[in-house]
Amino acid sequence: MRQLLLVIGLILAVSGRAEDIRIRDVFRSMPDSLMPYLSQNNRLDFIDFIDSNMKAEVKNILGGTSEMTSLADDSLSIRMSPALKIDMFLLHSQAVTGDSSLVVCMVQTFGIDSLSLESTVDYYTLSWQHMITPPQLSPSDKQRIERVKVQTILNWRRKILKNN
Repeated sequence: MRQLLLVIGLILAVSGRAEDIRIRDVFRSMPDSLMPYLSQNNRLDFIDFIDSNMKAEVKNILGGTSEMTSLADDSLSIRMSPALKIDMFLLHSQAVTGDSSLVVCMVQTFGIDSLSLESTVDYYTLSWQHMITPPQLSPSDKQRIERVKVQTILNWRRKILKNN
């Protein structure tokens, strides 16, 4: 009975209006296997620290430090390590039938300097099922993803120049 109530609650939460769903709620439910550096407690701490206007920094499972650098209703950014940055977005996907649904976009950028950065983009349903076929996104959402990749390169170059 308890499991049935949990499933019903999850369905109601996910089937709510799209504007009621926030990235923080989706991030809380993220499986540990998709972000092995962080435990669920680390992810919850990030949100609590940001909400308390504190630096959102935690000790990750590998013994290093990870920091959530931004959290909005539809996006977040985490510096997992000096060589890995993760950006996540809630985006609207257009189906062929004209229906719209929310998807989670995760951009992982790897590298130690701006000349060797590489980004991968993955899409997930709100219940964290990997989408093998990329969803149909609006041109503005596609630009948003590309802008994150370019901004990451520019920020890394700025950091290198500042350190030299």
